[in-house]
Amino acid sequence: QQERQAFVQVIHVYDDSKDYLPVSCRSAALRSTVETVLTGSVSSKRYKLSWIPKAGLPAGEFVSAAIDDLNADYVCVGYYGLKGRKNNILEVSSNVHSVLSRGNSCSAIVMKDESPELLPRGRTCKFVVSISLNKSSTKAFLDALRLSRPGDEIHVVYVKSHMEEEDDYTTAVRAKYTKFFAGLQDADEQVFSKFRDRIMQFSLVTKQRRETTADTVVRYADEIDADFTVVGANAADRISRGKNPIGVVSMQICLNTTRNFIVSNWININPAIFESCVRRAQTPGSSRPVSRVEPFRPSLN
Repeated sequence: QQERQAFVQVIHVYDDSKDYLPVSCRSAALRSTVETVLTGSVSSKRYKLSWIPKAGLPAGEFVSAAIDDLNADYVCVGYYGLKGRKNNILEVSSNVHSVLSRGNSCSAIVMKDESPELLPRGRTCKFVVSISLNKSSTKAFLDALRLSRPGDEIHVVYVKSHMEEEDDYTTAVRAKYTKFFAGLQDADEQVFSKFRDRIMQFSLVTKQRRETTADTVVRYADEIDADFTVVGANAADRISRGKNPIGVVSMQICLNTTRNFIVSNWININPAIFESCVRRAQTPGSSRPVSRVEPFRPSLN
Protein backbone atom coordinates (compact mmCIF):
# COMPACT_ATOMS: atom_id res chain seq x y z
CA GLN A 1 0.00 0.00 0.00
CA GLN A 2 2.85 2.41 0.80
CA GLU A 3 4.57 1.78 -2.54
CA ARG A 4 2.90 4.03 -5.08
CA GLN A 5 3.77 1.74 -7.98
CA ALA A 6 2.49 -1.39 -6.23
CA PHE A 7 -0.45 -3.17 -7.82
CA VAL A 8 -2.71 -5.94 -6.54
CA GLN A 9 -4.97 -8.30 -8.43
CA VAL A 10 -7.57 -10.10 -6.34
CA ILE A 11 -8.78 -13.39 -7.82
CA HIS A 12 -11.83 -15.38 -6.83
CA VAL A 13 -12.72 -18.55 -8.70
CA TYR A 14 -16.39 -19.29 -8.07
CA ASP A 15 -18.83 -22.12 -8.68
CA ASP A 16 -22.46 -20.97 -8.76
CA SER A 17 -23.65 -24.53 -8.30
CA LYS A 18 -22.49 -24.42 -4.65
CA ASP A 19 -25.67 -22.82 -3.39
CA TYR A 20 -25.13 -24.37 0.04
CA LEU A 21 -22.35 -21.89 0.88
CA PRO A 22 -22.97 -19.29 3.60
CA VAL A 23 -24.07 -15.95 2.15
CA SER A 24 -20.80 -14.30 3.25
CA CYS A 25 -18.83 -16.83 1.18
CA ARG A 26 -20.78 -16.44 -2.04
CA SER A 27 -19.36 -14.70 -5.06
CA ALA A 28 -21.33 -11.43 -4.92
CA ALA A 29 -20.83 -10.95 -1.18
CA LEU A 30 -17.08 -11.59 -1.44
CA ARG A 31 -16.73 -9.13 -4.29
CA SER A 32 -18.59 -6.44 -2.35
CA THR A 33 -16.43 -6.99 0.74
CA VAL A 34 -13.13 -6.93 -1.16
CA GLU A 35 -14.08 -3.90 -3.21
CA THR A 36 -15.09 -1.99 -0.09
CA VAL A 37 -11.75 -2.71 1.58
CA LEU A 38 -9.69 -1.79 -1.49
CA THR A 39 -11.67 1.35 -2.27
CA GLY A 40 -10.92 2.65 1.20
CA SER A 41 -7.23 1.79 0.97
CA VAL A 42 -5.81 2.42 -2.52
CA SER A 43 -6.50 4.18 -5.79
CA SER A 44 -8.71 2.31 -8.25
CA LYS A 45 -5.73 2.34 -10.67
CA ARG A 46 -3.75 0.17 -8.30
CA TYR A 47 -5.99 -2.86 -8.08
CA LYS A 48 -8.03 -5.20 -10.23
CA LEU A 49 -10.74 -7.68 -9.29
CA SER A 50 -10.96 -10.90 -11.30
CA TRP A 51 -14.04 -13.03 -10.59
CA ILE A 52 -13.68 -16.18 -12.71
CA PRO A 53 -16.16 -19.04 -13.17
CA LYS A 54 -14.53 -22.33 -12.26
CA ALA A 55 -15.75 -24.15 -15.37
CA GLY A 56 -14.63 -27.53 -14.07
CA LEU A 57 -10.96 -26.58 -13.60
CA PRO A 58 -9.06 -26.42 -10.28
CA ALA A 59 -8.93 -22.89 -8.84
CA GLY A 60 -5.17 -23.14 -8.47
CA GLU A 61 -4.80 -23.30 -12.26
CA PHE A 62 -6.42 -19.87 -12.62
CA VAL A 63 -4.25 -18.42 -9.84
CA SER A 64 -1.08 -19.76 -11.44
CA ALA A 65 -2.09 -18.37 -14.84
CA ALA A 66 -2.73 -14.94 -13.31
CA ILE A 67 0.71 -14.98 -11.70
CA ASP A 68 2.27 -15.55 -15.11
CA ASP A 69 0.12 -12.92 -16.85
CA LEU A 70 0.82 -10.23 -14.26
CA ASN A 71 4.46 -11.21 -13.80
CA ALA A 72 3.67 -10.99 -10.10
CA ASP A 73 6.28 -10.56 -7.41
CA TYR A 74 4.11 -12.15 -4.71
CA VAL A 75 1.03 -14.34 -4.46
CA CYS A 76 -0.92 -14.53 -1.21
CA VAL A 77 -3.01 -17.65 -0.58
CA GLY A 78 -4.67 -19.31 2.39
CA TYR A 79 -3.22 -22.52 3.81
CA TYR A 80 -6.41 -24.35 4.78
CA GLY A 81 -9.05 -23.49 2.22
CA LEU A 82 -12.81 -23.16 2.80
CA LYS A 83 -13.14 -26.62 4.36
CA GLY A 84 -10.77 -25.67 7.17
CA ARG A 85 -8.05 -27.82 8.68
CA LYS A 86 -7.28 -31.14 7.04
CA ASN A 87 -7.47 -34.40 8.97
CA ASN A 88 -3.74 -34.59 8.40
CA ILE A 89 -2.14 -31.38 9.70
CA LEU A 90 0.64 -31.79 7.12
CA GLU A 91 -1.75 -31.40 4.19
CA VAL A 92 -2.06 -28.03 2.45
CA SER A 93 -4.97 -26.59 0.49
CA SER A 94 -5.20 -27.44 -3.21
CA ASN A 95 -4.46 -23.81 -4.17
CA VAL A 96 -1.23 -23.76 -2.17
CA HIS A 97 -0.18 -27.10 -3.63
CA SER A 98 -0.91 -25.92 -7.18
CA VAL A 99 0.96 -22.62 -6.84
CA LEU A 100 4.04 -24.22 -5.28
CA SER A 101 4.08 -27.15 -7.71
CA ARG A 102 4.02 -24.95 -10.81
CA GLY A 103 7.40 -23.42 -9.97
CA ASN A 104 6.21 -19.87 -10.58
CA SER A 105 8.91 -17.25 -10.24
CA CYS A 106 7.06 -15.16 -7.65
CA SER A 107 7.27 -15.71 -3.91
CA ALA A 108 4.28 -17.24 -2.11
CA ILE A 109 2.89 -15.73 1.09
CA VAL A 110 0.84 -18.46 2.75
CA MET A 111 -1.52 -17.51 5.56
CA LYS A 112 -2.13 -19.93 8.42
CA ASP A 113 -3.69 -17.32 10.73
CA GLU A 114 -7.41 -17.97 10.85
CA SER A 115 -8.33 -14.55 12.25
CA PRO A 116 -7.46 -11.07 10.90
CA GLU A 117 -6.87 -10.03 14.53
CA LEU A 118 -3.64 -12.05 14.51
CA LEU A 119 -2.12 -10.02 11.68
CA PRO A 120 0.66 -7.57 12.65
CA ARG A 121 -1.33 -4.38 12.17
CA GLY A 122 -0.31 -1.42 14.32
CA ARG A 123 2.55 -3.34 15.93
CA THR A 124 6.01 -4.66 15.17
CA CYS A 125 6.10 -7.55 12.70
CA LYS A 126 8.67 -10.31 13.27
CA PHE A 127 10.23 -12.35 10.47
CA VAL A 128 12.34 -15.48 10.94
CA VAL A 129 14.49 -16.27 7.89
CA SER A 130 16.09 -19.70 7.56
CA ILE A 131 19.46 -19.19 5.85
CA SER A 132 22.49 -20.94 4.38
CA LEU A 133 24.92 -19.97 1.63
CA ASN A 134 22.60 -20.81 -1.25
CA LYS A 135 20.99 -18.09 -3.37
CA SER A 136 17.42 -19.04 -2.55
CA SER A 137 17.97 -18.32 1.15
CA THR A 138 19.48 -14.98 0.11
CA LYS A 139 16.22 -14.27 -1.72
CA ALA A 140 14.32 -15.18 1.46
CA PHE A 141 16.28 -12.51 3.32
CA LEU A 142 15.59 -9.98 0.54
CA ASP A 143 11.87 -10.74 0.62
CA ALA A 144 11.78 -10.24 4.40
CA LEU A 145 13.42 -6.86 3.91
CA ARG A 146 11.06 -5.84 1.14
CA LEU A 147 7.91 -6.90 2.99
CA SER A 148 8.97 -5.34 6.29
CA ARG A 149 8.17 -1.88 7.57
CA PRO A 150 10.28 0.55 9.66
CA GLY A 151 10.83 -0.89 13.13
CA ASP A 152 10.08 -4.50 12.15
CA GLU A 153 12.37 -7.30 13.34
CA ILE A 154 14.17 -9.67 10.96
CA HIS A 155 15.82 -12.65 12.61
CA VAL A 156 18.29 -14.41 10.33
CA VAL A 157 18.67 -17.97 11.64
CA TYR A 158 21.37 -20.53 10.89
CA VAL A 159 21.09 -23.93 12.56
CA LYS A 160 24.07 -26.02 13.67
CA SER A 161 24.38 -29.42 15.32
CA HIS A 162 24.66 -29.52 19.13
CA MET A 163 28.08 -31.20 18.69
CA GLU A 164 29.29 -28.88 15.92
CA GLU A 165 32.00 -26.27 16.33
CA GLU A 166 31.93 -23.15 14.14
CA ASP A 167 33.53 -24.47 10.93
CA ASP A 168 34.45 -22.73 7.66
CA TYR A 169 30.90 -22.98 6.30
CA THR A 170 29.37 -21.40 9.40
CA THR A 171 32.01 -18.68 9.34
CA ALA A 172 31.21 -17.96 5.69
CA VAL A 173 27.48 -17.68 6.46
CA ARG A 174 28.18 -15.28 9.31
CA ALA A 175 30.51 -13.19 7.11
CA LYS A 176 27.98 -13.04 4.28
CA TYR A 177 25.22 -11.62 6.46
CA THR A 178 27.60 -9.33 8.30
CA LYS A 179 28.19 -7.70 4.89
CA PHE A 180 24.47 -7.47 4.26
CA PHE A 181 23.89 -5.85 7.66
CA ALA A 182 26.74 -3.41 7.04
CA GLY A 183 25.08 -2.44 3.76
CA LEU A 184 21.97 -1.44 5.67
CA GLN A 185 23.93 1.23 7.52
CA ASP A 186 26.01 2.42 4.57
CA ALA A 187 24.56 5.71 3.33
CA ASP A 188 26.36 5.25 -0.02
CA GLU A 189 24.60 1.91 -0.61
CA GLN A 190 21.65 2.87 -2.80
CA VAL A 191 19.70 -0.38 -2.35
CA PHE A 192 20.03 -1.58 1.21
CA SER A 193 20.37 1.77 3.01
CA LYS A 194 16.65 2.38 2.54
CA PHE A 195 16.05 -0.51 4.98
CA ARG A 196 18.33 0.79 7.74
CA ASP A 197 15.43 1.32 10.14
CA ARG A 198 14.74 -2.43 10.46
CA ILE A 199 15.94 -4.31 13.53
CA MET A 200 18.29 -7.07 12.39
CA GLN A 201 19.57 -10.09 14.31
CA PHE A 202 21.83 -12.94 13.24
CA SER A 203 21.15 -16.02 15.39
CA LEU A 204 23.32 -19.13 15.36
CA VAL A 205 20.93 -21.66 16.88
CA THR A 206 22.02 -25.05 18.21
CA LYS A 207 19.84 -28.10 17.65
CA GLN A 208 18.50 -29.79 20.73
CA ARG A 209 18.81 -33.53 21.02
CA ARG A 210 16.66 -35.37 18.46
CA GLU A 211 15.67 -32.14 16.74
CA THR A 212 15.86 -31.76 12.98
CA THR A 213 16.94 -28.49 11.37
CA ALA A 214 13.28 -27.74 10.57
CA ASP A 215 12.28 -28.41 14.19
CA THR A 216 14.91 -25.95 15.40
CA VAL A 217 13.74 -23.15 13.08
CA VAL A 218 10.11 -23.73 14.11
CA ARG A 219 11.09 -23.71 17.80
CA TYR A 220 12.99 -20.43 17.39
CA ALA A 221 10.02 -18.83 15.60
CA ASP A 222 7.74 -19.93 18.45
CA GLU A 223 10.14 -18.60 21.10
CA ILE A 224 10.17 -15.08 19.66
CA ASP A 225 6.48 -15.22 18.65
CA ALA A 226 7.26 -14.61 14.96
CA ASP A 227 4.59 -13.52 12.52
CA PHE A 228 6.20 -14.99 9.40
CA THR A 229 8.73 -17.75 8.78
CA VAL A 230 10.59 -17.28 5.49
CA VAL A 231 12.33 -20.02 3.50
CA GLY A 232 14.01 -20.02 0.10
CA ALA A 233 13.34 -22.16 -2.95
CA ASN A 234 14.57 -22.41 -6.52
CA ALA A 235 11.34 -24.01 -7.68
CA ALA A 236 11.69 -23.55 -11.43
CA ASP A 237 15.16 -25.13 -11.45
CA ARG A 238 14.14 -27.98 -9.16
CA ILE A 239 11.07 -28.84 -11.23
CA SER A 240 13.13 -28.78 -14.43
CA ARG A 241 15.31 -31.47 -12.86
CA GLY A 242 12.34 -33.61 -11.81
CA LYS A 243 12.47 -32.63 -8.13
CA ASN A 244 9.87 -31.26 -5.76
CA PRO A 245 9.65 -27.45 -5.98
CA ILE A 246 10.80 -26.94 -2.39
CA GLY A 247 13.69 -28.64 -0.62
CA VAL A 248 13.01 -31.14 2.15
CA VAL A 249 14.10 -28.92 5.06
CA SER A 250 12.24 -25.85 3.82
CA MET A 251 9.08 -27.86 3.17
CA GLN A 252 9.20 -29.39 6.65
CA ILE A 253 9.47 -25.90 8.15
CA CYS A 254 6.38 -24.81 6.21
CA LEU A 255 4.38 -27.88 7.18
CA ASN A 256 5.38 -27.98 10.86
CA THR A 257 5.06 -24.29 11.73
CA THR A 258 1.77 -22.95 13.05
CA ARG A 259 2.70 -19.50 11.72
CA ASN A 260 2.27 -17.80 8.38
CA PHE A 261 5.12 -18.59 6.04
CA ILE A 262 6.70 -17.23 2.88
CA VAL A 263 8.33 -19.35 0.19
CA SER A 264 10.81 -17.08 -1.60
CA ASN A 265 11.51 -18.22 -5.12
CA TRP A 266 14.91 -17.38 -6.52
CA ILE A 267 15.36 -16.79 -10.24
CA ASN A 268 18.81 -17.49 -11.65
CA ILE A 269 19.92 -14.06 -12.83
CA ASN A 270 23.20 -12.28 -13.30
CA PRO A 271 24.18 -10.44 -10.08
CA ALA A 272 24.69 -7.33 -12.23
CA ILE A 273 20.91 -7.01 -12.37
CA PHE A 274 20.42 -7.73 -8.69
CA GLU A 275 18.20 -4.68 -8.35
CA SER A 276 15.38 -6.55 -10.06
CA CYS A 277 15.04 -8.54 -6.84
CA VAL A 278 14.06 -5.39 -4.97
CA ARG A 279 12.24 -3.61 -7.77
CA ARG A 280 8.83 -2.16 -7.21
CA ALA A 281 5.92 -3.64 -9.12
CA GLN A 282 4.66 -1.49 -11.98
CA THR A 283 0.97 -0.91 -12.54
CA PRO A 284 -0.04 -2.77 -15.72
CA GLY A 285 -0.59 -0.32 -18.58
CA SER A 286 1.25 2.46 -16.79
CA SER A 287 3.83 4.43 -18.73
CA ARG A 288 5.69 5.27 -15.55
CA PRO A 289 9.01 3.40 -15.60
CA VAL A 290 10.17 1.21 -12.77
CA SER A 291 12.92 3.01 -10.88
CA ARG A 292 16.40 1.60 -11.33
CA VAL A 293 18.98 1.29 -8.59
CA GLU A 294 22.61 0.37 -8.44
CA PRO A 295 23.43 -3.32 -7.84
CA PHE A 296 24.55 -4.37 -4.37
CA ARG A 297 28.32 -4.77 -4.35
CA PRO A 298 28.94 -7.90 -2.20
CA SER A 299 28.78 -11.25 -4.01
CA LEU A 300 25.53 -13.18 -3.89
CA ASN A 301 27.31 -16.51 -4.18
